[in-house]
Amino acid sequence: MRAAHIGAVTAAILAVVGGSVRAQAPPSVRDGVYTAAQVEQGGSVYAGQCLSCHGELSAFAPEVAALLADHTFRNRWTGRTLGELFELIRDEMPQDAPGTLSAEQTADLVAYILSGNRMPAGDTPLTGDLERLSKILFEP
Repeated sequence: MRAAHIGAVTAAILAVVGGSVRAQAPPSVRDGVYTAAQVEQGGSVYAGQCLSCHGELSAFAPEVAALLADHTFRNRWTGRTLGELFELIRDEMPQDAPGTLSAEQTADLVAYILSGNRMPAGDTPLTGDLERLSKILFEP
């Protein structure tokens, strides 16, 4: 585990309230951290930018790049933050044009991936704020 990740998790777990330390669970993808509207927008971006390499989120197709809603994906990302996932997508995807997605498109894609992994939607949109995203754990 990287030191930055440990620091973010530690900060999220310990909250100082009125001079006393109170244990607090870190934010999780189970807390509804994206909106249904983002899933729709992310689905459009996914169809145009990701589908040719990653395939359908629910499909099992070993000939395509790592699937985004299977046990391998969940095992790889469990315990990591949405900030890490956001940065990976923003900086390295799509493979034929890395770094061309906007922060909004990237956040919408993360929302689409979370939905594909059966994480609940909420009322607050996911943003490109790396500080905030680095505090949200992927815990399926």
